[in-house]
Amino acid sequence: MLDRLVALLPPGLREALRIPAARLSVGRVQPKPSLLPDLDAKPAPMPVVAPPAATNDNPLGSVHEAVERDLRASGHLR
Repeated sequence: MLDRLVALLPPGLREALRIPAARLSVGRVQPKPSLLPDLDAKPAPMPVVAPPAATNDNPLGSVHEAVERDLRASGHLR
């Protein structure tokens, strides 16, 4: 966002801002190492998990089969 703002400034002002910005970047304090230097603070990547195989769990399937069997036995279905 600042790059877009700086692009709108006249070239002379851009040069004038670059010099102090360069000085600030040279004098920046380096971050301190963590308490445990061998410990990586980033979490480990998550393992890829595949979804379980799809199953057709129709609890009324056995009821439908029983009704159809009884209707066929009584002669209502052919």
